[in-house]
Amino acid sequence: MGGGGLYAKPFGTRRREDAKKEKAQNFAASRLRVNNPLTYRFPMTDKDFVTIATPHFNIEGRSRAGHETWFRVRELNAAFDIGRCPDQLIATPHIFVTHAHLDHAVGIPFYAGQRQLHRMTGGRVYVPADAAEGMREIMTIYERITGASFEEVEVIGLAVGDVVPLGRTHEVRAHRATHRVAANAYEVIELRHRLRDEFIGREEREISELRLSGVTVTEEWRRSMLFYTGDTDRGILEQSDAQNGELFKSEVLMIECSFIIAGHEERAAKYRHIHFDDIAAFAERFENETIVLTHFSRRYSRTEIHDEIRRRCPSVLRERIRLALPEPYQRL
Repeated sequence: MGGGGLYAKPFGTRRREDAKKEKAQNFAASRLRVNNPLTYRFPMTDKDFVTIATPHFNIEGRSRAGHETWFRVRELNAAFDIGRCPDQLIATPHIFVTHAHLDHAVGIPFYAGQRQLHRMTGGRVYVPADAAEGMREIMTIYERITGASFEEVEVIGLAVGDVVPLGRTHEVRAHRATHRVAANAYEVIELRHRLRDEFIGREEREISELRLSGVTVTEEWRRSMLFYTGDTDRGILEQSDAQNGELFKSEVLMIECSFIIAGHEERAAKYRHIHFDDIAAFAERFENETIVLTHFSRRYSRTEIHDEIRRRCPSVLRERIRLALPEPYQRL
């Protein structure tokens, strides 16, 4: 009889029922991945997937030069670059694309198509102003050849200095990156209101009375929380403080570092990417609490990236640097 008893179902029947149950569970999980990004975890088979915890943000994504780059910040419900558009990003309403190269932007039509498929309203993709019209043309072509409608997803061009609100407490400001094509860097700014200095220490009742009498007792306070460069060369480090000064001061800096070894400096300059020596040359200027290096060339192994950067890294940066690689390669 086996362990199932006299009335146990035949093995073939149980196997078919288990297969149906597994299929239903997989379907439910796929819906969950799309509709609830906060509960989804990237498949463990993706060896380049990374998660980086900072004091205020949990950042996840993947980044290898020429292959795919995207990062999602859960607390902002926003993403920076879209890569090939993994499932995690489909339900994300704000996508900030740095430039039009395929490893950063090819997933935009798929994002729009998936949102249409799942009847999701809204969805905004922000791109450099000079690339916006071309990206809209691509979307129109896909609509024509597939019969789909992407009207719910809006492609918005951002020029340097443009600001996008993210809820009541954050905004994203566009900066100019220096690359071979039109490219933006993006800065996340926290917005708060705090008591003006002249009222600090006064009793709460007095402050309430002043407020009721029309006196402005608070002031807006801004703090740079994250600066994401996307693809760029050392020119972004050489720009004046008035242009990109917050790059060195933001709590978290995510900066590309495509090349790392001696002899690849000319290649970095030719293709307008950053070599780690460019970062090392500005070591004393970085005030950031966390510096995440991204976009490593696929010519380097994870071990080579970790060991080479550790060897070349100035001591003033070593404790603050994180590599956009899985553990145990993330810390120097």
